[in-house]
Amino acid sequence: MAETISKQRLLEQKRAAHAYKAVTEAKGKKDKELKSLARNAPASIQSNGLGQTLAFWKAKKEEHHQILYSALSDWLKEQHVFEDGDLLEWIATEATSLQYRQATAEALAYLNWYKRFAEVELPDPKEE
Repeated sequence: MAETISKQRLLEQKRAAHAYKAVTEAKGKKDKELKSLARNAPASIQSNGLGQTLAFWKAKKEEHHQILYSALSDWLKEQHVFEDGDLLEWIATEATSLQYRQATAEALAYLNWYKRFAEVELPDPKEE
């Protein structure tokens, strides 16, 4: 039991560290837009699905969409959710239903950390 708690705590710490690094590295690049996107990302995935949300971000081709897409993709690769190539392509062509659900759960857990750090580290969208 204690080992399971330690593994969960370690995973949360890894998520937090990766998200913090990703947010701080993105600082100065479309801060207001990225903060707004990060705020809405978990809700967007819950209401539209992971695949549709990723397709929307990728189609936008705007820097803040690409930053968040890349951070999430890097995290899911690091966690061996998928191995090589593009996350959206993997979802569309290779992922089983179980893998898709696992990827969605991990994406939501990661994005909660990303959202928290974006709230702290990036300027408010209403500020000039």
